[in-house]
Amino acid sequence: MSNYICKVSKDVIKAKNHNQDVLIVNLGGKMWLSTVNDIARCVGHENAVLVNDFKKPLTEKTLRKANLIIMFAESKMINLNQLVTTHHFGTAWHQKAKILWIVPATASLNQRLSIVSTFMHFGFLDVAVVFEKPFGIQVEVLTSMTRHFSVYTNEFNHSLVFPDKLKSMNRFMYSIIVYDQPPMVRIVNETVYSPLVYFLLAVAHVQNARLSLMIINDYHLMEKFWYDRKMDLTLNTGVLINAPEPKLQTYVQNGYCALVPLPPKVPVFQSIFIEPFDGLTWLFLLVTVACSVAVWWMFRGRGAVDSPWLLAYGMFVIFIGQGVNFSRKNRLVLTFLLELIIVMVWILCNAYEGVITSFMIQPIHEYRLETFDDLVASHYEIMTDGAFASKISKSEAYKVLKPRLNTSGQQLGIQFGYEIKRQHYVFIIKCDRAEMWIDLHLGQTEKKVSDFYYLMQQKFLLYFEQLEASYMNPFLDRFQYFMDLSFQAGLMQMWKLLAFENSKMTRTIKSSIEAAYLKLEDLTQVFSILVVGCVMSTILFLFEIFFHDILKELKLANLARKLRNRVHQMALKKKKQSKNPKYQKGALYYIVHRHKRVKRLKARKMKVRSIYVQPRFPLD
Repeated sequence: MSNYICKVSKDVIKAKNHNQDVLIVNLGGKMWLSTVNDIARCVGHENAVLVNDFKKPLTEKTLRKANLIIMFAESKMINLNQLVTTHHFGTAWHQKAKILWIVPATASLNQRLSIVSTFMHFGFLDVAVVFEKPFGIQVEVLTSMTRHFSVYTNEFNHSLVFPDKLKSMNRFMYSIIVYDQPPMVRIVNETVYSPLVYFLLAVAHVQNARLSLMIINDYHLMEKFWYDRKMDLTLNTGVLINAPEPKLQTYVQNGYCALVPLPPKVPVFQSIFIEPFDGLTWLFLLVTVACSVAVWWMFRGRGAVDSPWLLAYGMFVIFIGQGVNFSRKNRLVLTFLLELIIVMVWILCNAYEGVITSFMIQPIHEYRLETFDDLVASHYEIMTDGAFASKISKSEAYKVLKPRLNTSGQQLGIQFGYEIKRQHYVFIIKCDRAEMWIDLHLGQTEKKVSDFYYLMQQKFLLYFEQLEASYMNPFLDRFQYFMDLSFQAGLMQMWKLLAFENSKMTRTIKSSIEAAYLKLEDLTQVFSILVVGCVMSTILFLFEIFFHDILKELKLANLARKLRNRVHQMALKKKKQSKNPKYQKGALYYIVHRHKRVKRLKARKMKVRSIYVQPRFPLD
């Protein structure tokens, strides 16, 4: 037995370099004294050896330095739980340590099984039981996956008994527990996993391991599983275990979001045409219309406007921000203004039609909550998980919120399914879950969660997700290494997008469409521009009314000047042509025609100054 253990010890610690590589614990007293001394002399030539006779408790420092622990059991097989509790095996250890239990040949199978299963329960991966049989030495190793013994005889190869499970998770069942929020969402006939589940599945596939997912609704039961070492990792990043457990860093920022019931709908006309304006705006518009009517009434006999239909049309054009010339004499200007008004009315009608259509597609509701402070100031009852409730209960800034907090006795997703149509509660969950839930269909119907709830945009209580792991977890460093690689390679982002695509999420597309809609703020700006146009058009209208005669005289004077210059040029031309006898008859005809034209202008009683030109030749 001594030579065999010595050979195994040298093979196991061959590549190790520690100050105290081997720890020998003698629990059997004088029964194993000679064997212990032989092994200590054999191994001590090349490695540091510490022998403990079990009279003094093992220190934490000793356990952390030991790379190989050889334990000699007594014939009665002492209480293993007392051993683990008294000698720090449950709190301090070296995760790469290997344990060899030397037991008497009289030890039963149940006793040997309890040794291996107890130490593996506390995180030791490589535990073997060695005892001597009449035909030779037998080594038994418990496989964590199959829960059966693997038996090796004299041809003991330490690479078979103690494989490096930290490099390959073969034969290891990884227990993962989930509290309150399930790691997957069932949608019709497909299952959508969270990004962390995709990560764990990828690691298990690469490392040839198996995952066991457990969902627990009771927080106290979860704590019991945690302290009894019945789980290795939790996917719930919101639960804070009191013990300072190690954590797996995910580098993913998350927070809490609120799903708020949709408020009652508001009539479209009231939302578009009444609410965006205050009393002063409407008063100004009414005063402008009244002034226009008064000015028309005062100057109705001056020929500018002589039809009430034309006045109504002009007031409408002024309201939409366009001026109109009420003088019906200048038909060219009227035609131009009419075409301009038609184009502007067409543009504005299309704009209003787009606004109304967008509000018909996306109905308008009453005031929506935007921040967490708005939620605190509201009257809503809140349904959330125990983690958020515990955080809020410890906060002095949100004392008002404590009486309105309700925690679900079952899974929050199931409670949400019961309450979705009642709309009694505001559900506060993690933002990644909220973004997935908001677009889910309700069973086989076309209705979605977004038909009853809306997602509040602000995230609160932001944090970086950390997966709490068991203190005896031997694979924490290995998982952290894979997590670092996955984050650097962008796999976590890819798995998040994969979760959204598989669940037929349209959150990003829907947000871009909502951003393209014309909102009430934009509509208010449009109407503000129209008010400015109304003021300018009213001023232009009053200017045209008061200065109508002056403008007409100026236009006629300009026309007379042009006509006089034209007549003078024609007279000079005719004078030159009159010297030629061939053109005398034509010149005489021109003068007579001009004389008749002047008479017609006088007959129309137009106020033309200096239009009549005395002919040079008398008309006899």
